[in-house]
Amino acid sequence: MLNPYEIVSKSALPALRAMISRRLREQYKLTQQDIATRLGVTQASVSNYERKARGVMINLETDPTIAKSADRVAAMLASTDSDQRDALRTMTEMCDYIRFNHLMCALHKDLEPGFDTEGCDACAGFLGGRELTRLKLITG
Repeated sequence: MLNPYEIVSKSALPALRAMISRRLREQYKLTQQDIATRLGVTQASVSNYERKARGVMINLETDPTIAKSADRVAAMLASTDSDQRDALRTMTEMCDYIRFNHLMCALHKDLEPGFDTEGCDACAGFLGGRELTRLKLITG
């Protein structure tokens, strides 16, 4: 049985990093090493994102909220005066958004065909009202 956090760490987080890496490369013209340093990964990881050898298990570009948030994180990381903690917090919120909005269910079904994802609420966990409101704020 795959835990939602395993799927996030092995598929959603690399997909987010790949999205942000592409934006940093294309829009801000950063080198692979600069991107790696700002994302806290290796240059080889950035190369793998570019070659689509990593971060491709789930396509998050189709979700406008995630795409907009990736734009914001890229802008934060490209800035020389921004606080990286803000980018980290936004990426964490993006992972929460992915879980809460069931964006990994199809992938989970592919990875674990015997697991019934229909009606599953494992990704929601114990989010309360304040946490749900916070997740809604990342769209703005």
